[in-house]
Amino acid sequence: GEYEVLGEIGRGAMGVVYRARPVGTNLVVALKRVEASGLEGTEAVRRFREEVENASGLRHPHIVPIYHVGEQDGRPFYTMALIGGGSLEQKLGQYQADPRAAVTLLAKVARAVHYAHQRRLLHRDLKPGNILLDEAGEPQVADFGLATKLDPGGAAAGGPMAGSLPWMAPEAVRRDATLTTAVDVWALGVILYELLTGRRPFGGKDRSEMRTGILQAELIPPRVVNPRVSRDLDAICRRCLESDPDKRYESASALALDLERWLRDEPVRARNTGRLERLVKWTRRRPATASGLTFLALLLVAGIVAAVTMANEQDARLRQEVCRGNEFAARHVASTVLAQLQHFGEAVEGTAASTKLTEACDGGDWPAVEELLKARLLDTPPGPGAPPFATAFVLDPEGIIRAECPQRHRVVGGDFRDRDYFRGARARADRPEGERVHLSRVFTSKNDGLDKLAVSVPFRLKSGGPVWVLGATVPTDATLGVGGLHDKARKAFSVLLAPRESDGEEYVILVHPGYESREPSVPFPAGRLRPTETGFAADDDYADPVAARHPDYRGRWLAGFAPVPGTDLVVLVQQPYDEAVAPYRAFFRKFLEWLVAAAVVGALLVAGLWLSRSGHGARV
Repeated sequence: GEYEVLGEIGRGAMGVVYRARPVGTNLVVALKRVEASGLEGTEAVRRFREEVENASGLRHPHIVPIYHVGEQDGRPFYTMALIGGGSLEQKLGQYQADPRAAVTLLAKVARAVHYAHQRRLLHRDLKPGNILLDEAGEPQVADFGLATKLDPGGAAAGGPMAGSLPWMAPEAVRRDATLTTAVDVWALGVILYELLTGRRPFGGKDRSEMRTGILQAELIPPRVVNPRVSRDLDAICRRCLESDPDKRYESASALALDLERWLRDEPVRARNTGRLERLVKWTRRRPATASGLTFLALLLVAGIVAAVTMANEQDARLRQEVCRGNEFAARHVASTVLAQLQHFGEAVEGTAASTKLTEACDGGDWPAVEELLKARLLDTPPGPGAPPFATAFVLDPEGIIRAECPQRHRVVGGDFRDRDYFRGARARADRPEGERVHLSRVFTSKNDGLDKLAVSVPFRLKSGGPVWVLGATVPTDATLGVGGLHDKARKAFSVLLAPRESDGEEYVILVHPGYESREPSVPFPAGRLRPTETGFAADDDYADPVAARHPDYRGRWLAGFAPVPGTDLVVLVQQPYDEAVAPYRAFFRKFLEWLVAAAVVGALLVAGLWLSRSGHGARV
């Protein structure tokens, strides 16, 4: 079918692996499929599909990648990278004389295993035969056929014994009801033992002897088998092979970190290097110096603790004060925004009351309607300093757009009865004059795909007649035409949030200082707004969503919120955290510099005293 089979690579309990080439290409891959016997419905097929499901989502440089999953004649198969360097099992002998190469390799394998654990996958069959080597000698973990899903707590169901016995942990051999990532850490320890010594830690003539050895035999330290193994590597290996899972490394990542420490010639966690003992001996030899340095250290620590405590308290107070100030500023800006929106509403309401509009609509003279909309709403700003509306349109009583300006031939004739600007305006048709203006939720325009907010007003062609709707849209903008919206001296900026029409759980940022006019909006999750009795709670760890597009707004901000009265809009005033706390940080830095300088002077005095006493003793 899709692949040309070039030859068989090997067979396992559940499938056969072939060298294959996708038809029409020169790429050679490994193709694994279920044995021909016992097809659909068999345990082999089920486990094969589990293997595909488990491994197909893994993308790591040291895990064999899966390319394609398919089925032919009822038999599932998948293709993966063809690793041409053989398995680690075939090359174990070459690592015994080169511990650094062995540790380098196993650290990479441990990183890959930890990656699988993070994705809640327990391998359960780690062994040299399942670690493939590419032409450069880089390891690739393979065969997730026995892998088990981990629950959120990091545990998996045990049950029937599964895996390759020589590398199985005691709890797996005992068939404990619950297994953890510690079983894979054990297997990594067995592999490390083999790499360092050339033999397995627990042997046996048959499976029964192997089980007994794993469960009961005392581990022979790898350093006893191969004296060239360092004490640190010996300790790392023995920690992996602790019979109690809780005493092993807590994760494959922790093992990888210790192996990498060994490679860098740093102290490892698996072995106590005795620093405390060396320190005690030094203090007995130099009691005066030790006492002086201890006193200085305590003084320095006490000073730093006091300074940090004071700094944290002051920082919290400062953040609270800035947020409170931003909240007050947001209320002021909300009043200003409301006044601007009222200008918008008055412009739309005045146009809706025009006899020219009703006469043109009654006569179906849509070009005249569009000319009127252009003159009254698009060519003339709706308020002092306000930007013109983006579009203006008229909907008939059925919600059909009959006229739209500027004309783009995309929405005229379209049915928009479900839009909030239509439904909301119709609901206000019988209200007194001055209360008919409806501010819609944000919607995505079919004209240009941008998010907009509409100001809509109901009107009738004659008294008691059906309700028509006139609407005008407000696009994204930096100021909404409101002066003084941003305080450059405080580096405080005002942002306007508006709820989206289609999703009550999301707002969009309609006005932001970083926006160009009519720029695509950025979403703002409603969950970040925490209602209080007076509005919304301040946020002293605010991250501006617009920063993903405009890097100038990255970092931590202090934000205050205020609702725009009578609307669903919210004003946010934000100030950079670093800018707000800069004066106090300068004071704190000076204080620490003084403290460290005092400690250094004290240390020099103690050292000088010790040297003078040493010299006096030498002369005597």
